[in-house]
Amino acid sequence: MRGFAAIAVVAVIASACSTTTETSTTEEGQSTSSTDITIPDDTEHGIVSGVVDGDTVQVMIGDEPKTVHLAGIRAPQGDECYAPAASLALAELTAGRSVAVVGDATDAAGEPVRYLILDGDVPVLVNVELVDRGAATALHGHELAGDFVRVNDQAFASGRGMWGTFVCGHPPAGVAPDRPQLRIAAVNAPATASAPASIDVVNASYTEVAVGGWAMRDAANDSSFTFPGGTLLAAGDVISVALTCDTDHTGLAWCTDEDMWSAGGNTVIMQDELGNVVDRRVVEIAGTSDQ
Repeated sequence: MRGFAAIAVVAVIASACSTTTETSTTEEGQSTSSTDITIPDDTEHGIVSGVVDGDTVQVMIGDEPKTVHLAGIRAPQGDECYAPAASLALAELTAGRSVAVVGDATDAAGEPVRYLILDGDVPVLVNVELVDRGAATALHGHELAGDFVRVNDQAFASGRGMWGTFVCGHPPAGVAPDRPQLRIAAVNAPATASAPASIDVVNASYTEVAVGGWAMRDAANDSSFTFPGGTLLAAGDVISVALTCDTDHTGLAWCTDEDMWSAGGNTVIMQDELGNVVDRRVVEIAGTSDQ
C-alpha cells in the first residue's frame, strides 16, 4: 500500500519547540518508549472524528474534515490478518481526542501524511504507540525511523499484537506449541552481474515444513511472494527466492514492478498460509548490512 521512501517529513523551523512523547502501555506490562519530535508553533490541532483503517484517521480541523495517513507506519489493511484489530487499536487510542497534526508531507495520491500527537500533559505520539502495541509495522526512510524500528523490534520480540504466535489462527494440523522455526537467513542484495538479488530462507527446525501458500512481503507496501503449493523444505535446508522479473529464471522468483529496496531500509516479513508472522528481518541496503 503506502510506502514511505518518497515522502518528505516534518520541516524543522527555528521557532519550533521540541517535546518528548511517550507510550501509555505500562499497566499491561508492555515496554514503554519515547521519542523526540519537533512541533512547529503553527501546528494544526483538531478532533479525531473517525477511523478509516489501522493507519488512517479523519480529523476535524475547525469545520473542515481532513483524512490523515499516519507517517512512518503501515497497519494491516483490507482482508489482511489483524486488520480489524489494528483499526480498533487506533480507534481506542484516538476517537474523539484532541490531537496535534504535525508535518507537511503528502503521499503519492497527494493526501496528507502526518505524525499525530494526542494533546495532554504527557503527549503521546500515536504513530509509535501503534507500533509499540504491535498494531502497525515501522517503516524506514523518515525522520524518526530509528526510534520507530527500535520500538518495532521490542514489540516483535515480545509477541505483541500482530506479532503474536498464531494470532491469525492455528494451522490445519492443529494446535502447535510455537511457530515453525523458519528464518529469513540472508538478503543478498543488490543484484550482481552474475546473479539477481535474492532472499534465503532456512528451516532451522528438526522436521520438514510444508511452505506452500506461505508468503514473504515488504512491510512498506503490497508487494509479496507466495510459495507454490506443495513446496517442502527439509530440516536444515535453505531455499532461495530471486528478486527478479526475468521470465527466463527457472527457480522461485519474486517479481515486483517497483524498486523494492529503499535507501533507508526495508522490513521483510514471512507469514504462514493463515497470515501468522513466522519471521521478520530488517534490512538496510547500503553495503547490505542487516539484522
